[in-house]
Amino acid sequence: MTVATFDGPNLIIQLPSIVTYDVQRDFYSAWKQWAALSDNLKYLPAFDTTGGDVISEGQTIAPYFFCRNDLGWRIRMPESDGEIPVEGNLFARQSTIPLFEQAAGFDAFLRLEVSSRAVVIQTGISGLTAAESALIKLIPATI
Repeated sequence: MTVATFDGPNLIIQLPSIVTYDVQRDFYSAWKQWAALSDNLKYLPAFDTTGGDVISEGQTIAPYFFCRNDLGWRIRMPESDGEIPVEGNLFARQSTIPLFEQAAGFDAFLRLEVSSRAVVIQTGISGLTAAESALIKLIPATI
């Protein structure tokens, strides 16, 4: 099993090789274990999370993991060329700040495989499909 490693002083999450990573196990849990070592809690948190709550027997809300790029953390690709599948719901805490960086001289790229469960997409239309919204617009206001 290959997990990310952490460089607290430089706020780097290092992917050591071209393998498939599981966000919960290889990033978030690896960070929690690293943070508990020595005095690593002195560094800003690398992740926060939401989800995992039980909503009924046998059902939970999908977990979402946010890398704290707003605090300076970033994920550095390995010193290798190739595709890196990342399985799980990984998001940048601040979408306008880059989360990933290449290792100099190498061409690695990520394929994020996120869950489609419990993702809300804002359309500007209150829960209606575009077709339903168009039908409502055709109804006279006097009804």
